[in-house]
Amino acid sequence: MLEAAVEYFSSRSHDAWRRNFLKANPGERGKPRMRLRGGVMVDVNQPWSKLDPRAQQSNKRAALDAYAAVKQFPNDREAAADFIHECWIKANRKDASQPKALFKPYAKLPEVEKDKDRAHVDIMKKALAAVRKNARTKTPRKAAKVKRARTTAGVQIDASAWRRLERAAKDLSKALGREVSAEVLAAAGVEAMVGLCKTVAAKARAKRG
Repeated sequence: MLEAAVEYFSSRSHDAWRRNFLKANPGERGKPRMRLRGGVMVDVNQPWSKLDPRAQQSNKRAALDAYAAVKQFPNDREAAADFIHECWIKANRKDASQPKALFKPYAKLPEVEKDKDRAHVDIMKKALAAVRKNARTKTPRKAAKVKRARTTAGVQIDASAWRRLERAAKDLSKALGREVSAEVLAAAGVEAMVGLCKTVAAKARAKRG
């Protein structure tokens, strides 16, 4: 679940940041915005799909920080945002391209900067909710497949095998000129296998005797 939540958070938080950045700075569209990522200056003014892998990795680390914040402060948005800001300071203290004003304690940041940390809290909560919902929707489908399995002559046959039996029964019915159901075909197959097993067992006993 964590891996899926990290991917959800990373892609959406980056693209949301870029949309807001370009909305506030329309003249920056198409221009590189260089930031230190993985020891190298890379252009972060790119959509997630085209973002340098080192920048993507940086976003994923931020996602893990957001996950830790939400887990530690599940019902305190401000405390979680404060935690995220402290993590950001530790991760970016060597990046000279970052404005010094951003390295203040969370409580002293302007609201517009606090909102960025709060957004990380909100996006991670959405990520976790989306992953849980996806997990719940997958489980019933699997259960339904098991429920549709047939039992014939004491042998359980899954839905895929049953469809093949139905096609075979239809072909056999055409060849014989009379109706042969999938149930009859399955039962005949089971009986044939039982008979074969008995024959093999009898021959084996005869050889030993």
